[in-house]
Amino acid sequence: MTEPRDRNAQLLGLLGAGALALTACSGADASEGETIQISGSSTVAPITELVAADGGFDVEVAAEGTTSGFERFCAGQTQINNASEAIPGEGQPVDFVAICEENGVEFIELPIGLDSLALVRHQSNDFATELTLEELRAIWEPESTVTSWSDVRPEWPDEQIELVGRPAGSGTFDVFTHQVVGETGQIREDYRMTDDLDQLATWISEDENALGFMGIGNYYTAADDEVREQISTVEIDGVAPTLENAQNGSYTPLTRPLFIYVSTDALETNAAVEEFVTYYVDNAYEIMPRTFFYRLAEADYGDVRDRLNSGTTGSLYEGDPFREESVTELLQ
Repeated sequence: MTEPRDRNAQLLGLLGAGALALTACSGADASEGETIQISGSSTVAPITELVAADGGFDVEVAAEGTTSGFERFCAGQTQINNASEAIPGEGQPVDFVAICEENGVEFIELPIGLDSLALVRHQSNDFATELTLEELRAIWEPESTVTSWSDVRPEWPDEQIELVGRPAGSGTFDVFTHQVVGETGQIREDYRMTDDLDQLATWISEDENALGFMGIGNYYTAADDEVREQISTVEIDGVAPTLENAQNGSYTPLTRPLFIYVSTDALETNAAVEEFVTYYVDNAYEIMPRTFFYRLAEADYGDVRDRLNSGTTGSLYEGDPFREESVTELLQ
């Protein structure tokens, strides 16, 4: 996948400016003295930080993983949760919908973009440029006997695959295990894992036999140019994780919506939260390409704004993050 360097430089500069916005309330649109507490997804964190930088909002973002963030959000400890999967409910490993209800935390679910989970290899790996979903399952399933590339395809080198990826507590981990392995949370244990996306990209860049998984936006933004020049994506069943393939549904099942969840109590009692979330929804369509994540359809953002304006609580996904309907279908 070819990387647009000018956009990389632009985003890195904006995120640098965003670092200032994370520590001081500098924008005219933000209420002075109000630091917005945001938990959750490491994947979504760069999007939220860029929105905050653009609007001059004072936010404190803990990039700790979607499900780890829901633990704090549903306990009432944060006002917003970044999420790379819809909130899990009944039948999932943890029923966060019920936990929020038990703690009196009402929320509005706001889809803000799309992400394709990318399988990432070292740039010099010129044979494993495409894998099937069945091959991925054989590589990553619990008790897998796959240790070398030749175990995947006999004609490939007899060299050990160095597997890397995200740990439990990450929405990326949940989606990857559910869609690739077939059961949420089930995966082989002998891979290197981290929530530090810069570290994850660096591991792949340093090993010609590395194979890892991360969000497509993080593929572009998690590391500097020197690291990104050494990594590349893998096609799945002949389909690349591009914007077109994400939007038309052909990069299935590894395309997912991205969300922010906002506490209704915070919206009603904290003007800074209301201003920030409104700014986020109003500007997500323009900001998303600058983060290297993918936009929803333009009309979808009107439906998202309607959810915010009407105070529609609960989840479109009704506790099942893996519903087959697209976010567009659910919004309608």
